[in-house]
Amino acid sequence: MKEYINANLSEQLDIEKLAGISNFSVFHFHRIIRAHLNEPLYAYIIRLRIENAAHMLKHSNDPVSDIAYAVGYDTPAAFINAFGKRFGISPGEYRAGHAIVITNENSTNNKKIEIMKEPKIKEIKPQKVIYLQCKGEYSESAKEAWEKLCEFMKKKKLWSFSTKFIGISYDDPSVTDASKLRYEACIVIKKDVLPEGEIGVKELAGGKYAIFRHTGPYENFSATYNYIFSQWLAKNKSELRNVPCLELYLNSPGKAKPENLKTDIYVPIV
Repeated sequence: MKEYINANLSEQLDIEKLAGISNFSVFHFHRIIRAHLNEPLYAYIIRLRIENAAHMLKHSNDPVSDIAYAVGYDTPAAFINAFGKRFGISPGEYRAGHAIVITNENSTNNKKIEIMKEPKIKEIKPQKVIYLQCKGEYSESAKEAWEKLCEFMKKKKLWSFSTKFIGISYDDPSVTDASKLRYEACIVIKKDVLPEGEIGVKELAGGKYAIFRHTGPYENFSATYNYIFSQWLAKNKSELRNVPCLELYLNSPGKAKPENLKTDIYVPIV
């Protein structure tokens, strides 16, 4: 259900429709989804809409009215009101006050990173994956997700020499509360696997991607994402597709020093 909501924020998401999709009565669905999300359903939808809008305000030049409609508001006025309740300022004030300075060093750990300024453009096929999502600070939620997913891989004997590890960081830490950051660990599979407990099975979207190579610690991903969304995207006038970015991990923290970690960041473009 979270997958459906995330992919359809611009649509009318009333509880009757969502309950029907989930094959639960409205009475039971309301309680089940609240327990699963740790917050009321409508609060979850509003939060995601506003956080997506904040991301668009920071990283695009789209008019506020277009952003309002894109995240599911019937009128710009309703969006401006909801945005003001969340951030205490208007969308225009938020956009004006969030110019991003790109640096190649993280001031907290002083470990250098390398950002590939011009990406490779590539069409990829859809990829079937097993996945597990955890919430919290990315450093902690990613560790938890990978430990559980790798244990499942071991139990089901799914490892192969060519196993691909993909991460999805859904939220912007400068917008979303740390406790609600969503991280998803994904492993590409060739065999048929059934969902089990926290482990799900889905298909990652194929299509055209701009692929940037990040060399350095994972905690410095923000510098690469900031460059992509505040500089490269504007300069190239590229249009984003409504699917998440993918982080393909090319080596392992257990086998490489932080400054030598290599990650390809796949940015979905039209």
